[in-house]
Amino acid sequence: MIRSCLLLLLATFIAGNSFSQVTEVDTLYSGHVKDSYVITVRKPSGYSDKNKYHHVYITDGSIGIGDYILGKSDSWKATIPSNCVIIAISHIGDWHDKRPRDFIPSDISKNVETNFGKADKFYLFLQKELIPKIEKKYSNKKDRVFIGHSFGGLFCLYTLFKDDKLFDRHFAISPSIWANYYELDKIEEAYFKKSKVLKANVTIYVGGLEFLNKVLYSSRAFFKTTSDRKYTGFIIKKDEIGNANHFSIRKPAVDRIFESLK
Repeated sequence: MIRSCLLLLLATFIAGNSFSQVTEVDTLYSGHVKDSYVITVRKPSGYSDKNKYHHVYITDGSIGIGDYILGKSDSWKATIPSNCVIIAISHIGDWHDKRPRDFIPSDISKNVETNFGKADKFYLFLQKELIPKIEKKYSNKKDRVFIGHSFGGLFCLYTLFKDDKLFDRHFAISPSIWANYYELDKIEEAYFKKSKVLKANVTIYVGGLEFLNKVLYSSRAFFKTTSDRKYTGFIIKKDEIGNANHFSIRKPAVDRIFESLK
């Protein structure tokens, strides 16, 4: 169960946003991953149990897109629509080691190490532990949204091929599809062999300058492959952002995502 290490109730005006936000910070231990996470829930001012909200789950809550979405500095903060509740997941300790552990899959290759290739365990953490706790406390969700960048974007796409379909909308920013020898492509191929139905709505954002890190070409290939499959119920879009690289893409991609959620 959620064990509170810190509970912050902040109602402060966020410059650049049209509403103030209330933030709650807790820790949650995962029996599947055998590790703890910081869970930050940010609600809009005027939050009401009578209204429906997008539940927006994000990875890397303490770095990168997490810093931008949670607005941890005056010069680096997203404008979040008032119909969104943010659920940010942060690693405790060395995120350099824990991100490859949690976000890189190895379902086909079984290429698992201590801190590598255990995306299936992190998925169970979301499915069995985090989401049920969030929805018990905040039962008025409109839908579930997932945003991930880099390895987090890879994990976002990985969730597409799980049978229980945890999320209604998926936003993968600069996904590391190449990771673990293109394991995601192998997972997709195995999924296609057993099912021609893929009920998912996904948008991939990739920078035009990401041709040096394999992200641009692997994203294009994944987009083409999955589009050509003609899965029933599958919606996929790709947005290439001209002069963006692996890091500068975060702001425009996140801004476009929240604009689409208004």
